[in-house]
Amino acid sequence: MPVGLTDIVQNIVNGLLNGGFLALASVGLSLIYGVQKILNIAHGAFIVIAAFVTIDFSILISPVLHLDPLISIALDFGVLTVFGVLTYFGLIYKTENKGFEGPLLATFGLSIFIEYVITNGLIFPISISPTQSFKLVLIPVVDPSYGNGAIAQNQAYSSNVLSLGGISFPEPQLIAFLLAFFTIPLLHIFLTRTYYGNGIRATAQDWEAAEFSGIDVRKTRILSFALGSGLAGIAGGIYAFTNSVFATEADVSLLPLILAIIILGGVGSVIGTLIAGLVVGLLISGSNFIALEVLTQYSFPSDIGVLLTFSIFLIVLMVRPSGFFGRAVK
Repeated sequence: MPVGLTDIVQNIVNGLLNGGFLALASVGLSLIYGVQKILNIAHGAFIVIAAFVTIDFSILISPVLHLDPLISIALDFGVLTVFGVLTYFGLIYKTENKGFEGPLLATFGLSIFIEYVITNGLIFPISISPTQSFKLVLIPVVDPSYGNGAIAQNQAYSSNVLSLGGISFPEPQLIAFLLAFFTIPLLHIFLTRTYYGNGIRATAQDWEAAEFSGIDVRKTRILSFALGSGLAGIAGGIYAFTNSVFATEADVSLLPLILAIIILGGVGSVIGTLIAGLVVGLLISGSNFIALEVLTQYSFPSDIGVLLTFSIFLIVLMVRPSGFFGRAVK
């Protein structure tokens, strides 16, 4: 089947829309690593938590209060901000001074724990007697599909498509793209134009000098971790409208792409993350397009697009290992 100009433009649009979401999903981790030099392996799991908050909101609250499930994105930001603070004090605070490996292993364990709890809850059977027993539910099951894949309900976004000149714009991806272009520049303004933002940037560049200058480095680290987690919440909320969500989605699909984006964009660079997200979105879309339209005609597997994407990523990384913007936080 011949490829026309409309197909090429549609492919570019799909890549940019997907890239907007990927940038939104990555910017929080880029901020955290830029400030604290901590690689939060659980960042993808944070996104999945937020996705299930939106899914449960759409099932339990939207029909009762007649609220648009999209409103839950604000709830996602709040819930994940609080969860980020709890994670910092529960894990990061005790391990951040023990080298790079301490927080890495701690957040890796947290990611596995989150994946388990989402599908199975935290439930302990307690036996009182041979004939009497009950279940102590500390955390209920979050995944309403019990591991079969769930998507936000009582909404039409997932199936709505806007059309302009023969080019299709799926509404969830368009919303994610617009959110990214609103949130990321706003974060950039916060980091460059406010007292606390400048404190975060100073801590990222040299925490000892920042502390000597009177900046409360501890509060700055808490703020950056909380803010980075909250941004993961925004991404997770919109993710629930675009995909069938599984608890294991974090490790399988999200985290590898997020790591590629923050490296390409320059660790800690907010604007660099936005650009890298768009570039990776175009790489994925373009690679899949080439794989499906060209390579499959020569007996190549259809999923070779993933291999092409990361091959291009490695080539770019060899040419410019510091990413598009190699400094800490801009």
